[in-house]
Amino acid sequence: MEFYNCRLSVQYYQWVNINKAMKRELMFIKDFRPVYGYDKQIDNLEDDDLTDLPSKPGVYIIVSFKTKFIYPIGQSKVIYIGKTDNIQRRLKEHQRNLINAINDRFNECWHLDRYNYMRYHGAKVYYYTCRGYQESKDLESSIIESFYDRYGSIPVANGARSFRCVKD
Repeated sequence: MEFYNCRLSVQYYQWVNINKAMKRELMFIKDFRPVYGYDKQIDNLEDDDLTDLPSKPGVYIIVSFKTKFIYPIGQSKVIYIGKTDNIQRRLKEHQRNLINAINDRFNECWHLDRYNYMRYHGAKVYYYTCRGYQESKDLESSIIESFYDRYGSIPVANGARSFRCVKD
């Protein structure tokens, strides 16, 4: 007699759906939680309610709705990769700054580039919370390093090089 494992099939189904989204936007990430994918997706940073987000450290990846940016080795929808000690607080800051940029109420011009990308190309967010003893800086470094290896550059709105370099 053969038993059908419902739990396994549900996890596999979720993994397949997550993988479909990741194939388009996040497949540059190497060997990173391939079974589980990202923790959650925010479909529209400008409009979505962010009150249910965790107050945990983690990394978030902001991607455009449809625009692919040209990098030295290919094209990607990724606008920005960032880290935080509190996902909810940081994404609410990004949401507030994006709304200010849309309404032309922006005081700090040096932040404007990042939010102009989001303003004109849309902003969808994927985030990963840190697990165990994992540090958000290490997680961010590995994701940015994977992006750099795949596209030959850091994302368009990442102003500083924030990942570690290995010297020969």
